[in-house]
Amino acid sequence: MTGSKPLALVGLGLILYALLMSACGGKTPPNGPSALTITNLSNFPPGAVGDFYQEGLVATGGQQPYTWTIDSGALPAGLSLTTSGVISGTPTTAGMSSFTVRVTDSQSPVKAYQTASTTLTINPALSFSATTLSPAVIAVAYSGMVAASGGLIPYTYSLAQGSLPLPAGLTLSASGTISGTPTGPIGTFPFTVQVTDKFPTTATANFSITVTGKIQGNYAFSFNGYNQQGQAFYMVGSFVADGNGNITSGVFDRNGNDSIGAMMEVPITAGNGATGQCPASGPPTGTGSVYCVGRSGVTNGNNLGTIVIASALGTYSFSVSVSLTADSRLILADPSNPGQWGSGVLRSQGQSLSGITLASSNFAFGLSGVLFGGNRYGGAGFFITDANGNISSTSCSTPPCGEADLNDNGTVQSAVALTGNVSSVDPATGRGTATFTIGSNTADYAFYVVPASTGRIGNQLVAVQTDTSNPSNGVPVTLASMAQRSQVAGGGFTSKSLNATRGGNPNGAVFQLNAVSNSGGTPVPDISLGLGNFDGQGSITSYTFDENNGGVLTTPSQNNYTGTYTVDSSNPQSGRVSVSLNGVTYNPVWYLVTFNTGFVVGTDPSVTSGTFEPQTVSQPIAITSLVGNFYGGTSNPVLPSVINEVEAAVALPPPPPGAGNGTFTATYDTCGSTGCGTSTMNQMFSGAFSTPDSGTGRTPILDSNGNTVDILYLVSQSSAGVTGAGASTKSVTLSTGANPSLTVIVH
Repeated sequence: MTGSKPLALVGLGLILYALLMSACGGKTPPNGPSALTITNLSNFPPGAVGDFYQEGLVATGGQQPYTWTIDSGALPAGLSLTTSGVISGTPTTAGMSSFTVRVTDSQSPVKAYQTASTTLTINPALSFSATTLSPAVIAVAYSGMVAASGGLIPYTYSLAQGSLPLPAGLTLSASGTISGTPTGPIGTFPFTVQVTDKFPTTATANFSITVTGKIQGNYAFSFNGYNQQGQAFYMVGSFVADGNGNITSGVFDRNGNDSIGAMMEVPITAGNGATGQCPASGPPTGTGSVYCVGRSGVTNGNNLGTIVIASALGTYSFSVSVSLTADSRLILADPSNPGQWGSGVLRSQGQSLSGITLASSNFAFGLSGVLFGGNRYGGAGFFITDANGNISSTSCSTPPCGEADLNDNGTVQSAVALTGNVSSVDPATGRGTATFTIGSNTADYAFYVVPASTGRIGNQLVAVQTDTSNPSNGVPVTLASMAQRSQVAGGGFTSKSLNATRGGNPNGAVFQLNAVSNSGGTPVPDISLGLGNFDGQGSITSYTFDENNGGVLTTPSQNNYTGTYTVDSSNPQSGRVSVSLNGVTYNPVWYLVTFNTGFVVGTDPSVTSGTFEPQTVSQPIAITSLVGNFYGGTSNPVLPSVINEVEAAVALPPPPPGAGNGTFTATYDTCGSTGCGTSTMNQMFSGAFSTPDSGTGRTPILDSNGNTVDILYLVSQSSAGVTGAGASTKSVTLSTGANPSLTVIVH
């Protein structure tokens, strides 16, 4: 029996040893203090490539001193762990590393230990992300951002030592935001930004901002004017603006029933340096062709200004309301020459006009004008050119390859064959010429191209008839708009080309129509604005509108029609639409440009003409759809009695909780037969508007006394509340006075 005792003691020792070992890893050995614990791995800070890293591990309990080791996994490349628990070194590789550390204490005879797992992230080295800063526009609030990556946040930004300055008017914040309002001059301004991170480490990068003028590059314009004898004249042209207030070159064509008559390719005198500059307010100084945008005291964006075009025919001083997202509007408002006035449109041609061709193209057009005695003339149609610019029976697959509907003071010609030709385009000015033979009559035009861009299907042309008009020849003077068409599905237009529900749009098309009524013995403007809805199968499900006939206003409750339409199936390339409205004696003809878009010519004695375009508005329509800064002006005044206006307006929603009317304030210039001078510039309007009707987008604009001064229809709306050339909200208003007009406003 005594021989077995040593074996029993050995077995008991092994059991005790196993029990002691199982107590390690956080349990207190019999002879130790509190449990050994690793305390700081849950918030292990990141590092960055190239930045020296040092972080100590912390344990509590057990018996110090501690010994630290890597139990499994690996530290990021470039780092090591000392036995005293310090992770240090300079990381060389970005990424996340997982590892387990072990801490062992100094207890005796049995050491306690503890293990814990963690990850350590190493960021890439501090650097700048590739960033192209958006261009800035003089007098327009700017906001941009430079952004670093890698390193250790937070970042602090500044201009690097020795850097060139930011464009005048802009500043860089410590958070990397570039903001302010550029004051000019134009140009591309390079600068260097430095970023400092938490370490601190620094990095630099080169950036640049291109500053442009509100009017810079190539522009085309068209103008509908009158003189103090009541005679109409029209102008189309183009010019190049340098962005610093100078028009460096340009040319225009003019025709009218006045003493000047037809004048072709009139050169615009270039700006003359120091004397052709824009003052803080008022008209520009000097005799050269200049422009000024941004008047002192205007708080809604400073988009009202002046354009002076000098030529051998004299000087034309226009007030302009500039939009940066759509067409701009202008009126002739020359205090030094108050005997002429009118309205027009200014359209950007972009920065280059090279490579534009109108060969092998399909166009729809609309025109309006007057005969020598003042009687009204209108028309609409289409034409297709061949590879040489000719319009003939062979320039399309289904003749006729051109046709027009014309209304000569109530005498109507329907679907008359059109032939002719269109010239090449001057790459410097965008100018060309066209000749149209419609039936037995030939008309010559000078045109200027507005190239296809975002929001435009194809090239657009503004054109003026160049034939001499006199009392004996019966030749009208007309202003025309032509729009290039793309082939629609199936190679032509069908009844589905008019469809109010296409693309989920429930509304249809907004019609903007001008006419001259003689029912009372005296010619008065007869202007309409409203909404048409189509089912895509030949039915006009509703056509409602507001009409102002010389101050007599009727509303959709009185002007509410249904009817049918027929798209010419014998020649689907024509896009000609015959209209039959129930209860209407004189029905119009439409020529389509694309879906729910086209030109209108009436068959009535008042010679109605105009356009329609899709109403693209999110449903339900909210009052905020009309909130923002708006710029615009009068469109196509039909008589010299119409007061022409350009405006810059601010529309604000009602105060919280949002009930009631929004406010509408505007700064505007006017010019017409009742006055045109310094006293008609920089006038102020204050009024209100309500939530547009959910079915039509219609709302009245009220003055400060609660009187309705305009009827507004919302045409289009971007997601940001800002149409047209891709990114803005557009509305059209009908004035309620005795000499009504349409006004287009955009933002």
